[in-house]
Formats: sequence, C-alpha cells, structure tokens
Amino acid sequence: MAEKKKNAKMANRNVGVETIKDDGDKYVVLRNGAQVYSGKGVALAEAVRLATSLQEGAGIAKVEGGEWTPGTVDENNEFVAFQAA
Repeated sequence: MAEKKKNAKMANRNVGVETIKDDGDKYVVLRNGAQVYSGKGVALAEAVRLATSLQEGAGIAKVEGGEWTPGTVDENNEFVAFQAA
C-alpha cells in the first residue's frame, strides 16, 4: 500500500491578507488625470494595488458624488486628499 503524502505547507501564510482596511468608500485609479479602469470605483486596497502595478504617472482618487478627489495613502493606510495650492 502506498504511503499517504502530507499536504504541502504554504511558504507565507499571509499571502493575500489586506493591510489596508475597506472604509466603504469607492476609489478610481488615475493616470495623468484620466481614469484608467472604467466602472464606479473599487475599494481602497484594490485601487492602491492597481495604481502600483502601473509604471508611472498613476495615482488614486476618491469618488464623491460623481466627482474625483485626488489623493494618496498615508502611513496609517488611510486616504488623504491632496490640498489645493
């Protein structure tokens, strides 16, 4: 009778764990001021993931009543809107 093999263990059990919590708001990915992906917006963690996958000129914006508020994610993993000059 053949030996029963054990399942392989994952090298990193935290793969896929989000460090940015969903705040319930929707965000879009911008590149040079234009929306990159169509749709009504995605969660903050997904917007950050998509923006960092682009090579350059990418950012995120919060969707507020059909308008975009460009910003960034701070060290606390929260969205911070850019201040007007």
